Amino acid sequence: MHELLLADRLKGEREIAVFRIILIAATALMVLLMVAMGGEGFTLSDTSNLIAVGAAGTYTIVLLLLIMRRGYRRWYGFASATVDVLLISASTYLSRYAADSSIASLVSTSSFVIYFPVILFSVRRHDPVNTLYTGILSAVFYGAMIVDMAIEHSFWVTLSASNGLIMRNDMFNEILKAIVLAATGFIGWAAARRFDRLFEEALRSAREKEQIKDMFGRYVSDTLVDKIMAKEIALEGEKRNVSVMFIDIRNFTPLAESVEPQTLIVILNNFFDLCIDIIIKHGGFIDKFIGDAIMVVFGAPESDSRHCDAAVACALELQSALATMNAWVHSLGVDWEFGYGIGINSGDAIVGNVGTERRMEYTALGDAVNVASRLERLTRHVSRPILVGEACAAGCSEHLFEGPFTARIKGKSEPVKVYAVAGRRE
Repeated sequence: MHELLLADRLKGEREIAVFRIILIAATALMVLLMVAMGGEGFTLSDTSNLIAVGAAGTYTIVLLLLIMRRGYRRWYGFASATVDVLLISASTYLSRYAADSSIASLVSTSSFVIYFPVILFSVRRHDPVNTLYTGILSAVFYGAMIVDMAIEHSFWVTLSASNGLIMRNDMFNEILKAIVLAATGFIGWAAARRFDRLFEEALRSAREKEQIKDMFGRYVSDTLVDKIMAKEIALEGEKRNVSVMFIDIRNFTPLAESVEPQTLIVILNNFFDLCIDIIIKHGGFIDKFIGDAIMVVFGAPESDSRHCDAAVACALELQSALATMNAWVHSLGVDWEFGYGIGINSGDAIVGNVGTERRMEYTALGDAVNVASRLERLTRHVSRPILVGEACAAGCSEHLFEGPFTARIKGKSEPVKVYAVAGRRE
């Protein structure tokens, strides 16, 4: 998240640089037009303004080059705010040297307004302190000009503009303007904090969606991903009745020792591709790949009252599809008999996100998971490629089973009842 925030700060600083360029271009154009229309050549005010414009332009170019080479630093924002406020203040103050003008007439007119976009634009730096600093600095410089006005006795005098406009300068109004600038800094600080919180929440939301897509996008249906992202399905830890399936390739270690790595990867990828499509079709969630094995959960994260039948139906379709793998492996010139085992068990499990912010995984934990893994291993010692636990067989209404058979499995002090799948009910 820090990297994304830094990237947006960089973008904001560039946008402020563009605004600064527009401001200095407008200032330079105004000076040149006044010189051209006046016909009296450059005054000290004109020259000073152009020097200030040149300094601000040079700073902007140097800043953009620094950002390109070294990345963004927080102090760049404070330096930029100082340059922007100095540019406006210097332009206003130096204009006192123009013919037939005084600092009082200039401060009393529209120059005061130019400070506001500088303060408000600083919000784009995602740094509330910077916005507060910009507002207070504007008030300080404006206050300094008010002090100068008082020293030169510019208050309480009638000022006449070239267009005939008459105004009376008022110290109270000028002090009020300085207070408004400082208040704008405080308002900007509050707005920047709120904006940053909203931005961070948006980043967290986007990151959460990316995590969801990373965890679920490739291994469940698009409909389920949409429900998870819409928070229709909770990912917090909870106990739920599920069916867990383990699918494993038999005698894979000898194959890994006898073929080239490229061939091994081709065989594995083909096996996974074949399994993934069928698993998703039956509503299974691929919990993880464990070497040459796959762990699948039915009934989570989306509840499914018929998860037992869904798991068995998936196993039967996998059995039919995997029957073609042996011939395909031989077509690659590999002398190896493809075999597999599928173990399914149903029961209560803890399901939910497990891990840290850096690495999160949605998974199922509990005895039901361990028994499913043991049943898959048991298939290696019997002539049946699919074995299911007692709870799974009892929960199926659409399939027939052979058994029960009793077996001792690791982690269980008593024998467990095991069933072999006979097929679907007619």
